[in-house]
Amino acid sequence: MAAVALRRQLVDYAAIFQRRHGMSPHGYFAAHGSERYRKLELDVTQEILTEHQKGCVIVGLGWLASRQQQVLLEEFASCHPVLYIRRDRSDLQQLIATSQDKFERMWEAGNSFFESCSNLDFYNVTEGSVGEACSTLPAYLKLKETERMFVRFLHRIWGREHRTRFSADPFSASYTYALQVPLACLEGQLENYEELENGSDAINLKVELSGSHDRRPSESMARAVSMLRRHSRALVIVDISPSSVPDISSYRVLLGMALRTMPDAITYSMSHGNDLAQDVVAAKGYIMAIGTYHQEYPLVRNENLPQLFALRHKAQSIGFDALRITGESTAAGDILPGIPIPQSLAKDALIPIIAYNTGLFGRTSVCLNPTLSPVVLESKRSTGVTLREAEMAVSACFLRRRKRFGIFGQQLSHTLSPAMHNAAYAACGLPFTYDTMERQRLSDIREILDDEGYGGVAVSLPYKTEVLRYLDEICPEALDIDAVNTVVLHQECQPNGLQKVIRKGYNTDYLGIKDCIYKHLSPANAIRDGSTALILGAGGMAHAAIYACYQLGVKRICVYNRTPSNAQRLVDYYREWVESKNKPALHLTILSSADDPWPAHLRQPTIIVACIPGQGCDIKSSHSLHIPDRWLQSKTGGVFVEVAYDALETRLMKSMRPHVSRGWIIVDGLSVLVEQGIAQYELFTKRPAPVHVMRHAIQQSIRERAL
Repeated sequence: MAAVALRRQLVDYAAIFQRRHGMSPHGYFAAHGSERYRKLELDVTQEILTEHQKGCVIVGLGWLASRQQQVLLEEFASCHPVLYIRRDRSDLQQLIATSQDKFERMWEAGNSFFESCSNLDFYNVTEGSVGEACSTLPAYLKLKETERMFVRFLHRIWGREHRTRFSADPFSASYTYALQVPLACLEGQLENYEELENGSDAINLKVELSGSHDRRPSESMARAVSMLRRHSRALVIVDISPSSVPDISSYRVLLGMALRTMPDAITYSMSHGNDLAQDVVAAKGYIMAIGTYHQEYPLVRNENLPQLFALRHKAQSIGFDALRITGESTAAGDILPGIPIPQSLAKDALIPIIAYNTGLFGRTSVCLNPTLSPVVLESKRSTGVTLREAEMAVSACFLRRRKRFGIFGQQLSHTLSPAMHNAAYAACGLPFTYDTMERQRLSDIREILDDEGYGGVAVSLPYKTEVLRYLDEICPEALDIDAVNTVVLHQECQPNGLQKVIRKGYNTDYLGIKDCIYKHLSPANAIRDGSTALILGAGGMAHAAIYACYQLGVKRICVYNRTPSNAQRLVDYYREWVESKNKPALHLTILSSADDPWPAHLRQPTIIVACIPGQGCDIKSSHSLHIPDRWLQSKTGGVFVEVAYDALETRLMKSMRPHVSRGWIIVDGLSVLVEQGIAQYELFTKRPAPVHVMRHAIQQSIRERAL
């Protein structure tokens, strides 16, 4: 996975040893004993580390954990990433037939070896060991989930992680929130991991030495970060509690463990001195470092600003990315309504400050710099507030304006979008509403786009292309697809000082299709140079489907439509687009009839996207359109994505059921609706989507319709 993701040469110690000495390391050890093997092991290790300094992924070193090999790896780790992939102790024990005592000794020795000669930790979570929900994943998705997490980890090492949300940056001027999760909660296993994706901007992993249970602290921390990465897209902040650390030496060790797991941010208590702080900043790489300072009395309105900003200057000079100051509240009157900041200081280039009171009455927070929002610690205990409570407080103070959103189009009685969005708004305490706007004329959208009470509009059929002329800005992806299904309305200050409503168009349809393909395409069908996709239909969703496949790396696409002339227009559009944009080649083929043989020059498709309008649309559905078996001969199956969602099982989905046993995965239109809805929610609100709430709302709506 690493070699493919990073596009590097794979160097396998066992394969090189086999080529050099005619047998595997295990075979040589059994035939010639440990002494002779160790000498050869050291020679091969030294050769690999000397000759493969760049552009490679090296695997398999450390089988016998010799001291000489450890020295070589420690030296290599001083200037290269060396990754220790951890596995659950109980899983390893199942592979080794030995007594409990002997296994524990072996595990301790191996663990100490790999920790000493590596500088990064990735915990490979075993399916079935993290709660009931994960154990129900289909087999093809288990390795897929591991791949997603591992590749994300690798890209973080070089600061190349792709953005997974469309909300505001957590360290921005908007109000943002952190979910507080004690390490002990993850050790004991949460009741419902999907609730980690609850709309928070970040997850604050609270680490205390007493919270590691029977695991080593390094193992506990690596596992906890992996669990959070697995179940949430939110930023992960490792927050080590200084009060649980007996001395600065122990604190240094914990900070080192945290940095090895590559979280998004790490906190450092500035009461532990400058020397260690400078070491942490020097070692953090692309991880954000947040300096923390806690005082035993409340932060109040007449806070000593000179002292506050002196602390800020100190954090800036050390190299921290942000400063968090907290005070201990003792009474309800300690709630911090706001700290006035001189305008000159508010506009300086120093690092931002987060400030809030903690304790029984510490229920609000305030930002001391408009470049960074406050972080509210959400907890079910009395010492914190929920995200919903915090957002409702923000709205009650008129700091968040009420807005309306809705879906505009024809024949919208079947739409599930209002239920999904309204449930998300309610769960997060946002003062927003979402309704339907069924219109027979596109021109009626003008009054909505001019209404200051609206924050955005979802555009449905048949207006997704025609609406472009009503917009001020269009994102590049929507321009490429020539269709907009999401319009965001925001105020923008003009050079003359007046505010103007800007109407910007996006396309989240392609994002929904793209995410469904990526999440359900098994590793056996990973997209390669020869991968082929089949698109059924030639309308607006087919435009989005071709673009989604192209963005995933598929360069060979067939189009099959009831009306060949419409398919030809779609193909001509993308051929012209590729040429005019000077894009990498895109090979498009039209299938005129189900009687056509599959093109001999193409591999069998492993991706099929059905873009036939649903029954709720005023467009004649093609009941004669079907997929012949000769187009479904992929030996590894593939993924079939249905875009229509107004029927629980469309005719095409039903026809694909017999092919499930041959490796075909069927993804219904509701999955596409939720995935595109997540992006749409975040574009509308600038807040992370509460994914599990949106999924449950759709499921509930379907159940109610079935009654």
